[in-house]
Amino acid sequence: MRVLEERVEIKAPMAHAWAALADFGGVAKWAPYMRSSRLLGERGAGVGARRAMRHAWGFRFEETVTQWHDCKGFAFDVLKAPFPMQNVKEAWAIAREDGYVVVSTQVRYGMRMGPFGRALDSLLVRFLVRREMRAGLRGLREFVERSAGEG
Repeated sequence: MRVLEERVEIKAPMAHAWAALADFGGVAKWAPYMRSSRLLGERGAGVGARRAMRHAWGFRFEETVTQWHDCKGFAFDVLKAPFPMQNVKEAWAIAREDGYVVVSTQVRYGMRMGPFGRALDSLLVRFLVRREMRAGLRGLREFVERSAGEG
C-alpha cells in the first residue's frame, strides 16, 4: 500500500478549524477539487457518517467514517475509488503545535493491474493524489482563516 502524508499550519482558533473538518458533508465548501458534497443518511458526524461527492473531473464517489475522535480527527474509507486505485483509506488529524493549529492528512491506497498499476502510480497517480491533498489543505486553511477573521 502507498502512504502519502501532508500537513498545514492554520492561524485560527482550534474550534474554527475543527468545525470546518467536522462538517463532514460540507467538504466542498473548502476543497477546491470538489464540485459538490452532501451527507447520505441521517448521521452528520461520527462513525458511520457517509457523504457523497462529485469531483471536478466529473466522477462521483462516497466515503464512510470508520473512526471519529471529537476535536482530534477522524478516518474514513473511500468507496468506489477511481480506477485503478483500490482500498483507499484517509485520515485527518488536528492538533495544536507551537501556537498554531496543525491539520494533517494521510491517504493509504493500493493499485489494481499489478506491475502496470504500480508503474502508473509512480508516474501519475501519486502525483495527482499528493497535489489534491495539498490543494485541500490550502483550501481548508484559507476557509478557516477567512471565517475566523469574520467572526
